[in-house]
Amino acid sequence: MQSEKEKLYNLAYIDKITKLGNYNYFLEKGNLILKEENQNIYVIALDIDKFKSFNKKYGHDIGSKILYQIGKILSSNIKTEKKSIVCRLANDMFGMIIVTDKNIQNVVDKICKDLKKIQINKSEYRVYISIGIYKIQGDKDIIQALDKALIAHNYAKGNYNIQYKIFNNQMEENMIREHNIEIQMEKALENEEFKVYYQPKISTKTNRMVGAEALVRWIKEDEIISPNIFIPVFEKNHFIIELDKYIFEKVCQDIQSWKQVKNEKIPMISVNISKENFYNEEFIKEYEKIAKKYNLKTEEIEIEITENVTMIENISIIKMIKRIKEAGFVISIDDFGTGYSSLNMLQSMPIDIIKIDKTFIDKIDIKNKNNNMVDYIIYIAKKLGLKTVAEGVEAEEQVKYLKEIGCDMLQGYYYSKPLKKKEFEHWGRTKLNKICSKGTDLINKKLNKHKNLKSADNT
Repeated sequence: MQSEKEKLYNLAYIDKITKLGNYNYFLEKGNLILKEENQNIYVIALDIDKFKSFNKKYGHDIGSKILYQIGKILSSNIKTEKKSIVCRLANDMFGMIIVTDKNIQNVVDKICKDLKKIQINKSEYRVYISIGIYKIQGDKDIIQALDKALIAHNYAKGNYNIQYKIFNNQMEENMIREHNIEIQMEKALENEEFKVYYQPKISTKTNRMVGAEALVRWIKEDEIISPNIFIPVFEKNHFIIELDKYIFEKVCQDIQSWKQVKNEKIPMISVNISKENFYNEEFIKEYEKIAKKYNLKTEEIEIEITENVTMIENISIIKMIKRIKEAGFVISIDDFGTGYSSLNMLQSMPIDIIKIDKTFIDKIDIKNKNNNMVDYIIYIAKKLGLKTVAEGVEAEEQVKYLKEIGCDMLQGYYYSKPLKKKEFEHWGRTKLNKICSKGTDLINKKLNKHKNLKSADNT
């Protein structure tokens, strides 16, 4: 039977669910370790991605058992490191202090492997873990050290290709910059500082514009803030959901205005949808309502999904993609090839178009014809009845080669940079009929000064 003193100790320092030390224990023991040890000390912050969704799906009882098993697995991984500790800090957040001479990445790799699938009552559950690592650099305050581990953890959060990040000073500088973006983002949306730019897609068969991709730019006091800077921030704090919806509505407005003044068929406009939307079961209905508001049919709009969304092994996400198709939208996979999607994925999902990532187009070698990956992607796409778009096309040699191997559409600076609505309308009027080589040369000369934005064109 516990004494009153033991009860008070457990209440103050022990977590009820995992039987590990709690946040108070972590701070107290952590500061002692920092005083006693002077090298090879690592502070680790670890949590489960989308744990609230997990609890909602499987129930809090299973959720608690998952936390208990994680605690056991973490403890077993440091049992030989006598001065190391594992604690449950809050909710699904665990903290570790590891004192070891081993390579910390090897230690964390094994933790990731052991946590990949967790068994409860003979059932197997898959959880996604994000980990931040900070190596003590003479720190004397465990809270400050934990803060740095948490900064690294935030960089790993939601990245399904990389489960952990090691802290560096650049991360801290970026965090300050991200904070400045966050305090401006809502006001920027209210002030309509986010603008839609359109980059044309050209048919390789007809040399005519058959579509365009809608891209977002943040214009603040005549300064263009690159999407490479603000999109990752918005993805982390989920503001991207609001921005995606805002851009989608602006595109619908533009399509409606074009239809009112033009009798011909409007080229298909594609809109990027980030993976954060796929955890909201209502988002498809919201997008259908927006399209209906502007008297548009869903089949008039193309939804671009990045390849990393299709690689997430989550049945609910696969169902969401199928629901997008059932709603009538055209679906394209953006950045294809960067995530090494399986053939099975292409066959199982209702995809219409594959967009070949710019990195593959850049590697096209006209002289050696050593372009097996691009050839293979187009070959597979044709076998599956899918259309293909080559992104980031910049050279005439690339155009010729992609036409030869049967790519359906081309997009890139060879034809046009991303354009403001008025510029895009003018481009459409002057270049829609036939893009001849002379016209292309003139366009390219004008575009050379804009090449500094090329890297952001897929955002």
